[in-house]
Amino acid sequence: MLASRSRFTMFDLMLRSRTGLMPVDRGFGGAEVAEVPIPQRDVLRLETLAEDLVASCEDVEAWLDSVQAAVRQTSAVAVKTIAAYRASLRLRQPSPADLESGYAALREQARPRLTGDPLCHALVLRVAEECARLGLPLQVHCGLGDPDEDLAEASPLGLRPLFTDPNFDGLKVVMLHCYPYHREAAYLCSVHLNAWMDLSLTVALAGVDAKAAMRETLGLCPWSKLLYATDASRQPEMYLVAASLYREALAAAFAELVGDGVLSVRDAEAAGLRVLSANARELYRLD
Repeated sequence: MLASRSRFTMFDLMLRSRTGLMPVDRGFGGAEVAEVPIPQRDVLRLETLAEDLVASCEDVEAWLDSVQAAVRQTSAVAVKTIAAYRASLRLRQPSPADLESGYAALREQARPRLTGDPLCHALVLRVAEECARLGLPLQVHCGLGDPDEDLAEASPLGLRPLFTDPNFDGLKVVMLHCYPYHREAAYLCSVHLNAWMDLSLTVALAGVDAKAAMRETLGLCPWSKLLYATDASRQPEMYLVAASLYREALAAAFAELVGDGVLSVRDAEAAGLRVLSANARELYRLD
């Protein structure tokens, strides 16, 4: 009876939650998201922006400065990096020599594609400083993704400099997807003030393990730090499927916490509403 009531509560919360605006990354799936009848705000994909600026910048410092200036002028609600697809997430400041040689090789490409630790790390670290100054959240793809990603190098634990280096004071870091490193991401959210996470692609791709991942995440990540997201693209039906799966996983996790006496039903309802909408509205300033 308890689980049944909690599932109904989560469904009710899904209907009542005020999403307001939907943050959208158009780097994959493109304009198709326009078919979804929800007001949208853009998320700026960092690597796409950086690649578009290569042709107009003769040296690496000019390139980094141009990217930084573009971020300052953006109306997006967040910046997103897919460095995990192009390099390791073990962020390190590269040497000037590696940076210069990497950029020279990038400039020789007919269609520049950003890859490798020196350029990718320099770009993320430079833009992270700008995001910290602007109060703009930085989204970081972590964990599972397409086959061209090296999953062994995609753990969010490599993002530690973003949480501990004084140059990034105030930076809001949002770890996306995270599986199978969702427990590591949950740990970072529990110990660092400016860390958030979602399980968007996890819920869609992890199958029967998605509910277990949600329970493990909520065992450590404060529910004020967990964000609802679908990672849906192209077809509007994908939003419905992803939302339904997410709701079920969230309901099961909160039902277990209620059953164990950790939360009351009222507390679970309030926490569920935060996860489904309030956390994102506050973080991305969507109201």
